[in-house]
This record gives sequence, structure tokens and C-alpha cells, in this order.
Amino acid sequence: MAEEKKSNRDRFRERYAKRYPDVNMDDEEAYYDRANSLMDEYEGYENNSRQMREQLAKSPAFAEMMVAARGQEDFDPVVWMVQNRGLDLQALQDDPDYAKKLADAHNEHLKWLAKQKDIYEKTQENTPKSYEVVLAKAQEMGLSKEQAQEVVDNMYQIMEDLSVGKIDPSIFEIMAKGLNYNADLEAARAEGEAEGLSRKVDDKLRDLSQQASPSRGRQRARQEPPARQEVNNPFMA
Repeated sequence: MAEEKKSNRDRFRERYAKRYPDVNMDDEEAYYDRANSLMDEYEGYENNSRQMREQLAKSPAFAEMMVAARGQEDFDPVVWMVQNRGLDLQALQDDPDYAKKLADAHNEHLKWLAKQKDIYEKTQENTPKSYEVVLAKAQEMGLSKEQAQEVVDNMYQIMEDLSVGKIDPSIFEIMAKGLNYNADLEAARAEGEAEGLSRKVDDKLRDLSQQASPSRGRQRARQEPPARQEVNNPFMA
């Protein structure tokens, strides 16, 4: 009996499940979240490939050199340029304008090295301090050291994605909600303060009203004015 041919849908789901065994295929949110991540990666590769093709089209010599470099561990672009493009190194050195370009390029390289060294030293200095602060904050939030490390790893992944132009929509949503949370918190605090002030005013007015009028359902005893006493004035007849 001939084997039943699988549909494209079944073939795709099998490949997907094999590549991402941790994703629950029956959970649509998880399924499409990973699918969106795949599309983001593909579009990133596609954009980089397009830019590379455009650059190669602008410089045929560079394109040829890229092809020649494939499979060669000790490929030397300068030797290749001399051999295939007739590059005259001595003539370049004797040309004052070109010699200046080379000197400027070398100086820029030295600046880049100095900057990289500065970044490295600052990273070595700040990373342990930052990690201690993060662990303290995690302990304050009731998180374990493993959970804190997982959050830090996710932060590094975000930075790595940003370095290649990738923005995870779920991370964007979290940060947007954080901004709205702060605004909502301030609004709620202001509303609470206003409500509290209004309640205090109402309570004060109610107290004053109770003091000014007798309580309902109770009658005060009628007080007769005191009897006037006749006073005999000895100076009056």
C-alpha cells in the first residue's frame, strides 16, 4: 500500500515541532509568537542580504574578492589586489595624497582601538557592581538568584537583538505598559488625594451641621425663662 502523501500543512507542523519542541503547537499565542520571531529573523536576514547585494554591485572588485576568499583560510586581500588588480603599493606610498589617506585611516583605527579599550575597561568595572545591585533588587522583590539571572540573560538578549535592528513586540508591549502604569499610578494617586480631601470636607461640614441643629427624633425640654424677682430700691419711694 502506497504511503499517504502528507499535506503541506502537516509537513510544516512536523518541521516546526521538530525545530521548536518546547512550543505547544495547540497554544495559538505561543505558536504564532514564535512564528512572528521567525519572520522577524527572516526579514532581518533578507534586509542584510539586500544591502550586501547593493554594496557588491557598487564595487565589482570587492565582489570578486569576496568570491575568491571563499574556502581560503589564509586569504590576503592585499596580495589578491596586487595579483588580480595590479595594485602598485610603491606607487601608493610615493603619492602624497594617498599617503595622507593611509595615515588618516591608521589614526582612525588607533582611535577605534582606544575606544574599544575604554569600553572594555568600563564594562569590566561596571558589570560586577550592576550585578550586585540587581541581586539586591531581586531579593527585595522576592526573586531567587536563578530567576534574577534569567531576567539578566533576557536583557542581554534584548541588547543583542537591538544591535542588529530587531525589536521584540512583546518587549515593546511590556515597556509601553510600564509607561502607562506610571501615568495611571500618578492619576490614581491624584484622584485618591482629591477624593480624600473631598471626604474630609464633607465630614467637617457634617460635624458642623450636627453641632448647629438638634438631633433628629429627639425633643429638647422647653425651658421657661426664670421668674423675675422684684427688687426693692430704698432710694425709690
